[in-house]
Amino acid sequence: MTGSELAAEAVRLARPCTLLKGTGPRNAFAGVWGGDGVVPAPDGPYRHWLSVNCRFLPAGLGPAAGCLSVYADEQDGESGAVSYSPAAGLPWSEGRALFARPARSLPPMDAVFRYGGEEVQQWLASLGWDAEWGYNGNFPEDEPCAEYERLYQSECPLYAGGASAVLGGWHFPWPDGDWAELVGRPLLVWTFDESEPWVETWGGPEGYRVVQRVT
Repeated sequence: MTGSELAAEAVRLARPCTLLKGTGPRNAFAGVWGGDGVVPAPDGPYRHWLSVNCRFLPAGLGPAAGCLSVYADEQDGESGAVSYSPAAGLPWSEGRALFARPARSLPPMDAVFRYGGEEVQQWLASLGWDAEWGYNGNFPEDEPCAEYERLYQSECPLYAGGASAVLGGWHFPWPDGDWAELVGRPLLVWTFDESEPWVETWGGPEGYRVVQRVT
């Protein structure tokens, strides 16, 4: 398996996402960073992180209208809360405006291993590697993976910068080890500004969940 072949599989698995940036046309106004929060937080030690217009979420991930406000719990430093209103609109004058730009989200290597096609699975089997083990330093044929990692990092805002947050897309395999646990849930928001922490907001039938990531 070559790095180019891994990249082709990754492009097939890529997901739509929306980058939130500090500049853009007024009709792409999609979020507010900081301030008091558009939809009030529940009681607790919460700091408003950002609020987003749900119409900019990739289709099928969450509410199609209204506003989500994401709060980090400053007491435990690990969790947070989400407040949603189907009617709320974003204020133009409060906080820092963020603007939407459609993009693609390439999968991390863990996802290429797990969801790659027959050729990927045969390659892993020939190396005696189980796809569910993910990608780590013990992998026996690192060169193709390293080649793909360069492409992945060139597009992922965690490495490449250029975005305050992203809506949707693939999630990152943090050292916490919960990547596989979360793979069945939709990632709604992932923040990059003012990190650490990086703040993730998850949706799905289980309800909203906020995770703060630190290294």
